[in-house]
Amino acid sequence: MYFVCTALEIIPSLHLSPDAAVLCLTLGLLLIYLELNRPGLIVPGAIGLLIVLLAIAVLLPLPLSPIGVVLIAAAAGLLLLGLTRQTPLLLAVTATLALIFGFLHLVGRADSPQVHALTATGCGLVLGAGTSLLTHLARRARANKGLDLERARTSRPGVLKS
Repeated sequence: MYFVCTALEIIPSLHLSPDAAVLCLTLGLLLIYLELNRPGLIVPGAIGLLIVLLAIAVLLPLPLSPIGVVLIAAAAGLLLLGLTRQTPLLLAVTATLALIFGFLHLVGRADSPQVHALTATGCGLVLGAGTSLLTHLARRARANKGLDLERARTSRPGVLKS
């Protein structure tokens, strides 16, 4: 006789701490970043998505604090704003601090397990500063590509410049 269990029945039995969930969330997002940086690998993106979904499934039964969720959402919005346009460094620092404090205050009640300060700081720094750095590098590469295309259009083929 076979026992069929759904993921929603298995996840609560894992008893992962909020620290482990935040670490899994960070690892999953880093794997998704790897897939975005090197498209076509497929495996890192698929595993990253699975790990992120697992982390979210572990966090959902916990009493989440609205302040922590809003801080994480605000940090994600600021980091997404950095993707679309040139933003000052202060915005990246603000997003990183919002991630750190959002992770730190993610679980609402004092009697339930909390995210430790070291975990919140490490994951917030990796995601916030890492995303800002990758965004800056991508923007610079896009600008250099545009300059190379402009040089190729303005130069005359077959003429050597000395």
